[in-house]
Amino acid sequence: MSGAKSIPKASTRLLDSETFQTTRKKSLEMRQYLDDILSKEVGKYASPDTSLVVFGSLARGEWTTGSDLDWTYLIDGGAKSTHLQITQDIQRVFKQKNLAEPGPTGTFGNMAFSHDIIHQIGGQNDTNKNTTQRILLLLESTPIGERKEAYERVIRAVIDRYLEEDTHLLTRDSKNYRVPRFLLNDIVRFWRTMAVDFANKQRDRAGKGWGLRNAKLRMSRKLIFASGLLICFSSSLDPELRNKISTDTNDVRFQLGNHIRDYVRLTPLEVVESLVNRYDIPDSVAKELFDSYAKFLRILDDETSRKALDALRSEDSETDPTFKQIREISDAFKRALDYIFFENRQLARLTREYGVF
Repeated sequence: MSGAKSIPKASTRLLDSETFQTTRKKSLEMRQYLDDILSKEVGKYASPDTSLVVFGSLARGEWTTGSDLDWTYLIDGGAKSTHLQITQDIQRVFKQKNLAEPGPTGTFGNMAFSHDIIHQIGGQNDTNKNTTQRILLLLESTPIGERKEAYERVIRAVIDRYLEEDTHLLTRDSKNYRVPRFLLNDIVRFWRTMAVDFANKQRDRAGKGWGLRNAKLRMSRKLIFASGLLICFSSSLDPELRNKISTDTNDVRFQLGNHIRDYVRLTPLEVVESLVNRYDIPDSVAKELFDSYAKFLRILDDETSRKALDALRSEDSETDPTFKQIREISDAFKRALDYIFFENRQLARLTREYGVF
């Protein structure tokens, strides 16, 4: 993900700390490594109709020791028999290189077709897998290699699909954009689904990996949700977007689609950083938010701490020293988010209006 020129930059570069620079550098190196090995072992693994897309910490620029490699072979075109073979070749190469495999749910590590992602929003056919792929495609994904056409088309088509269902994108006086409610509701639904699935995974896996999943739910998963809310809220607050309002309904949708596309090019941390200054968030709050997240990444990047969390069960969490750190870090992270969404004058109004009822 790379920033767009229209995105405001914070006066204080909150992502300039050594921790964030290190994880971003590791992420960029890993993405290049994946492209190198696949180009050598598989050949032209992507095409105008296909893209290899990665998610999770690798896409967020937060690659640490032991990170999972979550990926999807995204297909935006006619089905071909070669698609399965390429997917299997990618699986084989990653396994040979001892790269951490995606989780056992089957959400990642296989093929995904654009039709379901774009058109099956809501209803019985919109499975948890489909919802997860769609929302994470917007909020934490990036393509590997030079062939990005399919990825870019699907991203834009998903955004357009959400906006097509919002019949009133402008306020009644046509002087401002509304928050894109259809997109917002799906982001909220995804967050709640993650929280519910946490309990289901604990049962299915007999408590294995509880500590690490809990830590991620408190921090990285919550960050994804927060960045999604901020992107939606920015539609109503951005003065540059407001100045582009026209009487042409199609142009209104086009400008809002561009606005959202600019923001989803950023990582979740970049989204938060870019909006901190615009919404007059106190430096102390911003510092608490980013410092706590940096501490979280340092714990995940420490092999001993990560293994301790992965082995931790819920019944031992009250006395575990590593999880005590996670609790303290996540409390600070939550305090900062609480201020941003419930005490900041501009954002609190939108949180009440769109985030609750």
